[in-house]
Amino acid sequence: MKTGNIFKQFLDSRAAWGYIQGPVYNRVIWDAAGETIREMVDRTPFAKPDSKALDVGSGPGYATVYAARKHSAATIIGVDYSPEQVKWACRILARDPLPNCSFEIGDAMNLRFDDNTFDLVISIASIKHWPDPVRGLREISRVLKPGCAAHIGEADRDCGPRDFDIFASAFTNRWWVNKPLVRWFLKSTVFGQSYSCAEAERMAREAGFADVLAEKIPDRPFFRMVLTKSV
Repeated sequence: MKTGNIFKQFLDSRAAWGYIQGPVYNRVIWDAAGETIREMVDRTPFAKPDSKALDVGSGPGYATVYAARKHSAATIIGVDYSPEQVKWACRILARDPLPNCSFEIGDAMNLRFDDNTFDLVISIASIKHWPDPVRGLREISRVLKPGCAAHIGEADRDCGPRDFDIFASAFTNRWWVNKPLVRWFLKSTVFGQSYSCAEAERMAREAGFADVLAEKIPDRPFFRMVLTKSV
């Protein structure tokens, strides 16, 4: 659990995601990372057409909606700690309704779902915001059905400068974005306060996952993990 960065703790709060960080993030993240998010979802196999899936830390809902549209027979629930982010996601869904997709307020530290509920769990760019990632990963394991997998994507603290620069350039291509400030924020607070691929793998094993695939995403400042729950 990370406790040393008070600024980071504030930015991870509901208030910041609702009224400061969230509105900016929601307007630029798809342009900056949409291709990577789509690739992560595309590489996430649904065990069966009518899979029941959970997106933990769904934020503005872009990945959830994309997955629901791609897998129309599946049921996908997005949960997020921020009520404002959930409202944003619901507005996106209202413009193009999908009967297999829904959003609700939820805490990754204490998911409301019963044990062994989901065939699949997705979480993209969320675990770095959790106050206790190991606890959150244990919750994911609890709600997963035995033999099913969680697919986790996150910013790589140990990414190379070239991959970071490409991502940061895409993140700052809006005329109203203060480029030096946003680059500093991304470097020091987003990537700097995230985890390395090796750290995330250790946390997953501490959370009880024995079958862990962790790898850096080529040419992207992100890593991905596939965590399979034991039968």
